[in-house]
Amino acid sequence: MRQLPGAVFLDRDNTITVDKGYCHKVAEFQWIAGADEALRLLHDADIAVFIVTNQGGIGRGIFSLDDMQNFHNHLLVMTQKAGGKITDIAYCPHHPEALDPAMRHCDCRKPSPNMLRNLAEKWQIDLTKSVMIGDRLSDSQAGDAAGCISYLYDGTLRFDSLVEEIIKTHFSDRQSQP
Repeated sequence: MRQLPGAVFLDRDNTITVDKGYCHKVAEFQWIAGADEALRLLHDADIAVFIVTNQGGIGRGIFSLDDMQNFHNHLLVMTQKAGGKITDIAYCPHHPEALDPAMRHCDCRKPSPNMLRNLAEKWQIDLTKSVMIGDRLSDSQAGDAAGCISYLYDGTLRFDSLVEEIIKTHFSDRQSQP
């Protein structure tokens, strides 16, 4: 497998999808303004996209693994309809307040960089040429610790506008390749 020259890692809730509190219901799926367009822009620029998301609602018993998987399957379908592609999704089901004590501690929950590192190993991604975007400090801390360039998304501009700038700034070398 060839090494990817860099990728974009995205948090899910409040970064590309509207966070209504422990999002897991397909009926409540909603894009952040410009997120669907951003995923299309990344796909058109031939930049691999990965989701890295803490899903502690599983550990807390708020929703099931199947609920999350159904939501992710819907996200993948909606991304494809928007003209984008998500290569893979990594998630952490653990939470410090999990019902089962075994689900309270892990090495994957952001700010740990391990979800990014595991995806990088699986897909042969150069993390030093990659970008992490998320809405929480733990997202940028995970990206920084993995060796990525990190962006903290605060929602003040449309997500596609931010992604356009990221493509120009960090992936412009791809535009000149045949």
